[in-house]
Amino acid sequence: MRKYCYLAMAAGAALVLAAPAGAAVAASAHSAPKAVLTIGKVGGTPVKDKAVLKASLAKRTDVKLAIGKNTDTCTSSSIEAKVVKNPAKAGEATLSVTSVSVSKCGKVLGFSVSLKSIGLPSSATIKTSKGDPVTLSEASKSKPLGFEVSVDTGAPPTVCFFTAATVTGHASNKTNTVAFSKQPFTLNKALTGSNYSTCSIAGTTATFSATYGPIVDSSVKHSPKVFIS
Repeated sequence: MRKYCYLAMAAGAALVLAAPAGAAVAASAHSAPKAVLTIGKVGGTPVKDKAVLKASLAKRTDVKLAIGKNTDTCTSSSIEAKVVKNPAKAGEATLSVTSVSVSKCGKVLGFSVSLKSIGLPSSATIKTSKGDPVTLSEASKSKPLGFEVSVDTGAPPTVCFFTAATVTGHASNKTNTVAFSKQPFTLNKALTGSNYSTCSIAGTTATFSATYGPIVDSSVKHSPKVFIS
């Protein structure tokens, strides 16, 4: 009888000693940080550093470029970025925007217009704060964000440069999109050069609006959608 008593006490002691370790492992697994950017679902598999994220215009949307009082519409656009750092939840993911293409644009003041992005690659951040803000920032003062507007007048085209230091948008997990609404740009006199007076006839300020999505991780098979945790 005493033998069984000793065995029971030993088993109980083993359980007591093992419990804290098991609880610690469980707690550790439960509290393991999640990444800012995940695939599959919110809090899903973290997007890996160096992953390439891509998106075209969201369905039934277009690019709206307003120069002065004139608005041009472009029906094709895409954006591509490489993930530089994807830290734990409640942090800030850093990306490098490597490509922004805009095409199939209409006309401004009766002249055909084409757009070309400048200042790439640029830095971008995505935060897990309210509204999931997305900010694109110029690479340097000498390499601002912006676009080259080429106006085909039938003669050599007039080229105008509109630039900004930063552009701000908001991400949405509901549609896996990033939206930019009426982001301001200014006609850059230094880059526009001798065309400045001609370009300023249309206006010296511009706004850019576009919604991209769904955003996908093209580095993973089947290009799953990207979420903000």
